[in-house]
Amino acid sequence: MTNINNIEVSKDPAVLETYSRDVSNFKIVPLCVFFPRSTEEVQAVVLSAKEEGVSVTVRAGGTCMSGGPINSGYIIDLTRYMNSVAVDGESKTAVVDAGAYFRDVEDAALAHGLFFAGYPSSNRICGIGGMLGNNASGEKSLRHGATGVNVISLEVVLADGSVVTLTRKPLNEVVDEREQKALAMYEAHAAALRDAIGDVKKCASGYRLDEVVKDGVFSEIPLMVGSQGTLGIITKATLNLVPLPAHVGLLVVSAQSLEDLSDIIATAYEHNPEGLETFDKNTFARARVHLSEYAEKVVPYVDVNAELFILIQLSEDTADATAAQAAACYESLLSRGYFVKQIQEPVDVEAAWMVRRNSFTLMRDHNEEGFRAMPCIEDVIVPLPALGTFIHELIAILERREITYGFHGHIGDGSFRVVPIFDFRKETLTDDIFGLMDDVFALIKRLRGNMSADHSDGIIRTPFLESFYGSTLAGAFAEIKQIYDPENRLNPGKKVGGTKEDILKTLQR
Repeated sequence: MTNINNIEVSKDPAVLETYSRDVSNFKIVPLCVFFPRSTEEVQAVVLSAKEEGVSVTVRAGGTCMSGGPINSGYIIDLTRYMNSVAVDGESKTAVVDAGAYFRDVEDAALAHGLFFAGYPSSNRICGIGGMLGNNASGEKSLRHGATGVNVISLEVVLADGSVVTLTRKPLNEVVDEREQKALAMYEAHAAALRDAIGDVKKCASGYRLDEVVKDGVFSEIPLMVGSQGTLGIITKATLNLVPLPAHVGLLVVSAQSLEDLSDIIATAYEHNPEGLETFDKNTFARARVHLSEYAEKVVPYVDVNAELFILIQLSEDTADATAAQAAACYESLLSRGYFVKQIQEPVDVEAAWMVRRNSFTLMRDHNEEGFRAMPCIEDVIVPLPALGTFIHELIAILERREITYGFHGHIGDGSFRVVPIFDFRKETLTDDIFGLMDDVFALIKRLRGNMSADHSDGIIRTPFLESFYGSTLAGAFAEIKQIYDPENRLNPGKKVGGTKEDILKTLQR
């Protein structure tokens, strides 16, 4: 039954085709797409899905790289109507519908001299709901944290159709049966999960049971954020905003050797950077051809023969303090023998950021016939001291497998966007993809890193969760799913239950 309380719905083949994809290479045609106008209408769709025995998957901007918002059954698109944004400049908060686009939140916050720290590279086209679903982060998250740590409260429709508000509360106020079960899971598995996640600054794989309790405070927010709509459908969020930096300075380092990367990052950290981002020589070469209006403005500031380029953004409260900080960082890097320059012209600063923000698009959109970018290891993260070792061994893996690649990322967190390019005409395509993932995830685990920083698991990484975390923790993830979604209606196959066979069936050749 798709005629539910006169809620707007489409079964038009062209619409279903659009909603069968995200930015990944997967495709699943849904049964229909709903466009609710309120939390009550979302509730009605969830109850109908339960009655009809079909799945329900929520979607915002559709910019996910892992296949997160695509599925059979019902799709709920929140962006058409549930997109209100209300910013309170005095309290530095925003109450936003999950269907709001980040750009609208940003514009409203900027009017008060504020911004939301999640800020992914897709910030002009992504939705807040997707950022919450994946626990997104970006170039402004180094100092202020990823999406999840900036969430004050959530309104969520659970699998049984009930609507709950999730906040933070003292442990002695945990009385709800669902909360008590989540707390028990935390007590049973948090220590093992923290160890398995690795020595990394952020992680979006699995369910973050380890963060359910922090400093004696209980919250289900860390479970819901990053769950890709598998535990509940977020309809509204109250977000913490931070003051916009009044003054910024930008340095760019041209790294001649990959082994220097850890030292460059450590040196930059001595000067309290606001942002640390990177893109490699392969990405920059494509930018000079396909994004030349920006890339050529960057050329005077770099050694074009370098292995990779690191953007270091610094900010303080005053222009003088920012200038002094930038100068000190510059001198520290120069004294260690690195090729470093400061970019001062605003148009050139923007050009450098445009190259970085378009790094994935450059690797995705400009390949020879038959070749495609395949997000699969694009979200790995490693401890900062291991960066040089990781990149050196990663490139050895890619070259041994004869895979073209580019990489970029939030290097200040150790988060690396590795974009492999595969020949989609080869009969061995999926074996090649799985083999690369096995090799890289084994390397990541050995270095105490993680396979997902902020893109989450989706179709592509869910089948690898058990091998990475072990059967006990994979079982804990399944138990959490059972607590919140016992009938497996909410975005099934993500986080729990997804298999390599799902990849084989949905990958578009």
